[in-house]
Amino acid sequence: MNKETLKAYILNLINRIIADDFPGMAAEMAYMFVIGIFPLMLLLMSLYGWLGKKYILFPILDFLSNVAPNDAINLLKKVLGEVIIFEHGGLMAIIGFSIVLGLSSNVFAVIMKGLNRAYGLQETRSFIYTRILSVVMLFINAFLLFISTNLIVFGKVIIEFIIQYIYVPQEIIHWILVTRWPVAFVALYVMTFLNYYFLPCITKHNKYRRKSILAGTLFFSVFWLLGSWLFSVYLNNLNTYNKVYGTIGAVAILMVWLYYTSIVLLIGGEMNSQVYKQLLIKRSNSH
Repeated sequence: MNKETLKAYILNLINRIIADDFPGMAAEMAYMFVIGIFPLMLLLMSLYGWLGKKYILFPILDFLSNVAPNDAINLLKKVLGEVIIFEHGGLMAIIGFSIVLGLSSNVFAVIMKGLNRAYGLQETRSFIYTRILSVVMLFINAFLLFISTNLIVFGKVIIEFIIQYIYVPQEIIHWILVTRWPVAFVALYVMTFLNYYFLPCITKHNKYRRKSILAGTLFFSVFWLLGSWLFSVYLNNLNTYNKVYGTIGAVAILMVWLYYTSIVLLIGGEMNSQVYKQLLIKRSNSH
């Protein structure tokens, strides 16, 4: 890609971001994320509890604190510690799980809406189909998060357990510990790729769809991690939000972080959309 082509691509991307009102759409997504993130974490806690690892949710939050603001993570921990919806068991637990599942799936439903806007698409799939898809993607994301966090948080513990019974050279142990982080990045990349692939209402040209979402997926994975980390460094050192917002500072921080997540997700979707349209133009010209 030459300079003129790159310049035209960036200008077109900026124009589309403005035309599609991504700042406004990101604000709507961030609001829905706030409504859905606590039920989502509660659902993950229950799922990991059934897997016999309920405790893993808090190490996940500790891991996220490396890139997310501490106040936002502490707010999540506090709310999860106070929730008792699953403690009664029986019918109450079933009803609670159903409610939480519905609220959690709203997170993916609003991502669908945002990505459809990025592609300039109207949702033509049925409400039942989109809800089922939201629930399926919820479980897929939970599984990938479970695997990647196990690798990072418990990788060292697992290796120490193995070397008690099997001799493993120190070089291999060091290599495994180092590669935990790239593997976790790959897990984030795969998770993002699947969301970009399945959530927009694209019903044809799957070959082009797979090619088109590579750039946007990489963009989101890199800029979400980098931007979230820089935001957390700024907040954790200056702590200006608490001075301005007082006791609701943690909520404001969570909103801003989720707003950033939303707008980066939408920009990645717009990048995918531009590449997808170019591939379709090349296809039509070749015929």
